[in-house]
Amino acid sequence: MAKKEQTTSQFMHLELYSRSGNATTGKTSTGGVIWEATRVEGFTDHIVADGFTPVAPTYLYSQNNLTLDVHYENILAQVETEKDGLGRKIKSDKNILLAGVVSFPKPRVAVWSDDDKQDFITFKEQSIEFMKKQWGDNLLCVLEHTDEQYPHLHFYVVNKTRIASTPEMHPGFAENIRIEKEAKALNQPVNKKEQVKAYKDAMRKFQDDFYQTVSVYCGLDRLGPKAQRLNRNEWKEKKRATKLLAKAFKKVKEQAADINIKSNTLNISMLELEQQIANVIDMQVQVEKDQQAIAKGVEDLELAKFVKENYPQIATNFKMKKIRRDATEPNSSLMKSKKL
Repeated sequence: MAKKEQTTSQFMHLELYSRSGNATTGKTSTGGVIWEATRVEGFTDHIVADGFTPVAPTYLYSQNNLTLDVHYENILAQVETEKDGLGRKIKSDKNILLAGVVSFPKPRVAVWSDDDKQDFITFKEQSIEFMKKQWGDNLLCVLEHTDEQYPHLHFYVVNKTRIASTPEMHPGFAENIRIEKEAKALNQPVNKKEQVKAYKDAMRKFQDDFYQTVSVYCGLDRLGPKAQRLNRNEWKEKKRATKLLAKAFKKVKEQAADINIKSNTLNISMLELEQQIANVIDMQVQVEKDQQAIAKGVEDLELAKFVKENYPQIATNFKMKKIRRDATEPNSSLMKSKKL
């Protein structure tokens, strides 16, 4: 029997959840999703069944450093106070949480090369960057699970402005909702075929964006061999080309980072030099002020000394000048006394 070829294709999946779940389809509730993610006892049977031991998740990102449980409590609190367009409470079967998972296609029990380890680090960093760009402040948190066959990330999104509008955070459902609103505004029936096509196109673009932002940097493929209809040799060549492309991207990224570091170092050196020049100028200004103050002080001191030593003569001269001035002025008291 031929050895099964390990896939290196990307895996990114999105799902919407309600508080009640769906008993008919077996879809779990929002609570079930949260409790499975946080490894609550009773929600980890699938992990044990696969021969692994449940381990608490690692938080890679979380708004305000809150745990997923607290985020969920906040969601439920907002749901209780929020009303729909008719002023009614949000129904329990209304989807209020968007959850997703991205998996790294390297079994954790396998031997990882240095490239594998670096690819996984890049995978996590680029995935979070993609999520933040896609959902912004509506991204609540990102968890890492390493207790199953493949390491993977779970992430959780809500429309923080209006919980009931969370389905619009899903690229595919957002298109369906848009088409429904446009049909309603025109008082026309919804074109289901148009919805299906719009949904597929939106999700295809979403997966393409994830590939361009994440997978291409980690040596992952956009599609598996079955989806691309490649034979074994073509598939192996495609894998080799993908890895070479990932290495090329990694090298460019490292060079860009090195350039940024050197640029930042140069900028810091220039700022330090400018600051040193400014400090020297300030010192020169202060020295000039001090010298002027000293010169003024010396001048005042010498004047005071001169006055003290020559006071009798200065006083006599001052009195004589005053007598002469009074004698020459028409309205002086001396002239008045002579007229009398």
